[in-house]
Amino acid sequence: MVLSSKKRAVTALLVNISRLLLAAVLLVSGFVKAVDPMGLSYKLGDYAAAFGVVDIDDGWLLFAATMLSAAEFILGVLLLMGVYKRVVTTLVFIFFLFFTPFTFILALWNPVRDCGCFGDAFTMSNWATFGKNIVLFLFATLCCFKRRLFVRKVSVVNRWMVLLFAICYISLLEGAALTHLPVIDFRPFYIGSDLRAAVEDIPAVHKYIYRFEKGGQVMEFDEFTYPDSTWNYLGSQSLTIEMGKPAKVSDFAFLDADGEDYAPQILADTGYVCLLVMSSIEKADESRVDKINDMYDYCLEKKVPFYAASSSDEDMIEEWRRRTGAEYSVLWADEVMLKTIVRANPGMLLLKDGIVVGKWNVADLPPVEKCALSSTGMPDKARSIYNYIRGWNKWIVLFVVPLFIIMFIDLVTAAVKWFFHYFSRDAKSNDVSGVVNGENSTDNNKKETIDLNNNTNL
Repeated sequence: MVLSSKKRAVTALLVNISRLLLAAVLLVSGFVKAVDPMGLSYKLGDYAAAFGVVDIDDGWLLFAATMLSAAEFILGVLLLMGVYKRVVTTLVFIFFLFFTPFTFILALWNPVRDCGCFGDAFTMSNWATFGKNIVLFLFATLCCFKRRLFVRKVSVVNRWMVLLFAICYISLLEGAALTHLPVIDFRPFYIGSDLRAAVEDIPAVHKYIYRFEKGGQVMEFDEFTYPDSTWNYLGSQSLTIEMGKPAKVSDFAFLDADGEDYAPQILADTGYVCLLVMSSIEKADESRVDKINDMYDYCLEKKVPFYAASSSDEDMIEEWRRRTGAEYSVLWADEVMLKTIVRANPGMLLLKDGIVVGKWNVADLPPVEKCALSSTGMPDKARSIYNYIRGWNKWIVLFVVPLFIIMFIDLVTAAVKWFFHYFSRDAKSNDVSGVVNGENSTDNNKKETIDLNNNTNL
């Protein structure tokens, strides 16, 4: 009996460790995808193209991206809190039952280099992803068949609060990313990034070792401890101290009609530079063109260089000028690079001395009146709604605090229920005692009456 109890305790421990690890992976994976659903839709488009499906509408890809990230996150929250055990463990089991062989196919063929499991936050090779999914599939299997051993953090009565919170949280996160910009920027163009360094390759660091011989003794020297001429040179070898790294930003080029690249000029400028990004002019939102034109005029007034870039052809650019009254010239740039710079079409990037000091969805671009009142006279010091929603700390607090509140409410609910149950039970006990005492009193009265009658007869 003791051994059986210990075995059950060990099994329960393993099951709950597996549950928490699964929850952590799903939470992180769902969160970083939901931070940038548009980026995930681009990745899904790469997968579709790799498998020969090229005519999927961008809207459907974006819908699939938002649903996938939301599903992962919600399942992670429910697993973390140990609620809806049967439904959640079954869905997670099916999820990894599908994606484990799918990632094996990706590892064999390698049609897309990075799986995109963790968005742009972490990159993993397809083989590493397959190995990760095998481990997680084992965890999912254990949780599915041993779910009765889960430690539940919220009662069945209040578990709906956890589900509602997870849906609201992920909807708010994805909504912020789609209507403004990703609240956390994992790409090389984040605010504070030095683009001059980002576009340069990091060379490898080498150390040269020289072998010399003198009097039968062989020694190794480096360039700082070179021996005198009495030593005989035997040979040398090169040791790699630090591996080189490719540039974080590739294809950083902005070409005019004559093929001249303005990227070096943009990065070399020591002052402010405004860069309007329209990855695809034919799909660009025209509802905020007045803000763009006002910012262009403001930059002319302040003598701040203003550049615009798009991957569209000259005909589409001319059509954009005609429809919007744009007076600025538009340079050509790679579409993938433009989509990487800012997840908005159109979006705005502000540089100072080669460093990103501001970026906006044009809808959030501060009006020039606010820019004029800021300390720098530029939009980087003018507050916008994006300043209030971006950053890790805010979203971690928004995740942790409500869950603790839900657990506290559940605890209070259980305490109140116990309180009423306990006192109602005491009240019923007192009522039963009163009834019993009343019946005993009636019997005694009857006995006294009989005794009195007997005495009378005597």
